[in-house]
Amino acid sequence: MPRPETFDLVTLAHALPVEAVAAGWILRRRAADPAAGFAAATGERDGAWVALHDVLPRDAQVAGAWLTGLFAPSADIEEYYLGQCRETLLPLMHEYGPPPQFHQPWQAAYRRVNHRYAVAAARLAAPGAVVWIHDYHLLLVAGYLRRARPDLRIGVHLQAPFPPVERFLRMPMRDKVMRGLLGADLLGLPDARSAANFLDAAHEVTGLRRGDRLLLADGRMVVATAFPPSIDAARFAAYAADPGVRDRARELRESLGDPRTVLLSVGALDEHEGVERRLDAYAQLIAEGRVDPLSTVLVHVAAAGSEAAHPAAVQERVDRQVAQINGMFSRLGHPVVHYVRHELDTAELTSLYLAADVLLALPLRQGATLAAKEYAATRLDDTGRIVLSEFSGTAAELPEAAIVNPEDLIEVKDAICAAIELRAKPDEGMAAMRRRVREHDAPKATTAFLDTLDAVTAYRAPDKARATCAR
Repeated sequence: MPRPETFDLVTLAHALPVEAVAAGWILRRRAADPAAGFAAATGERDGAWVALHDVLPRDAQVAGAWLTGLFAPSADIEEYYLGQCRETLLPLMHEYGPPPQFHQPWQAAYRRVNHRYAVAAARLAAPGAVVWIHDYHLLLVAGYLRRARPDLRIGVHLQAPFPPVERFLRMPMRDKVMRGLLGADLLGLPDARSAANFLDAAHEVTGLRRGDRLLLADGRMVVATAFPPSIDAARFAAYAADPGVRDRARELRESLGDPRTVLLSVGALDEHEGVERRLDAYAQLIAEGRVDPLSTVLVHVAAAGSEAAHPAAVQERVDRQVAQINGMFSRLGHPVVHYVRHELDTAELTSLYLAADVLLALPLRQGATLAAKEYAATRLDDTGRIVLSEFSGTAAELPEAAIVNPEDLIEVKDAICAAIELRAKPDEGMAAMRRRVREHDAPKATTAFLDTLDAVTAYRAPDKARATCAR
């Protein structure tokens, strides 16, 4: 089947949600990654997915979605991604790690790459089509598209948190970024705090009057509200019910020395993940005699896909910390911290979720902590406990977890001890979290976003005019 010339849904993202196999391409389904859910929605609507790629053929089709590789000069990609995205936007939005760096060449490259996306989307989108733009890599695209194709219905979906207004105002490109975002009809943010931050920043930068969830920009209504990233809950539940996966969970506990308690931590080696603080809390509990190192182990899985500005520095510190804790408290051949630094497939990760009694989900700031949702989805017997950071957007979705301030180690340690005591008892709170994760899973969340975009733009008379995609 030949690729259509235009599409009713065009999805724009930094990367393609596929991986190469001998026969071509397959949909990549990494854990803690909402991209597969977005890709499935694109395929269900016979849409196109546009992202940077240097080897993808023009007419590749995966899971119903047509994939278009966007080419840009390597120098532009390096300054746009390694510079502006990783060294400026990532630390700016998460509020942790090295201070954001501001360099004009990075900003210029970011504008050029975003403009390429807008040109590609304007070419591929049918009259009145939906263009769905993902995350902080593409903050300018909606503004470019609004001027080029006023007929389009544009949604921007951020997974990264939006920073407080005083932090956003530090960015030299703040006016351009705000104009870019206000080109959207619907702006989905990971949590209510991020939505409020955006509305405050829009008022501060532009002077536009703000409501609880909307602004009026150039005579258009722009809705900004929380659309938390989610997971494919049914898929995790299916793995959790699989006898082979459950057998593997038992094998994992045996390989860990069949401890009384398994604590699990899953998170990339980014400053904002707070991995070092989790290790500090665990080491202090052992030193204080509140946790027995002979019957308790902590497993940390360093999730793949880190975009930290300086991950090597964090990795070096975590490596050293793990070695120190094991040197102080481990028996020969039985470490108290097990550190996994390679990516786990969904079956193996689900086995770990089943083997673990307590999940420590303690980022210092994060739009969504998908590991907490994945853990809840796998606990079919309603046992287990989650200790969750109040600075994760997921805390509002899973209030039955033990919600703590990750900067307060006393509070964190008390919550861990309480979770250990209650770990084996079926819990109505876990049942409620599992039910909520299932009711708001990735397929439903993506449908809700696109349906809301349809509703926001339904009153508009379609404008078929095309303009020039100006910079």
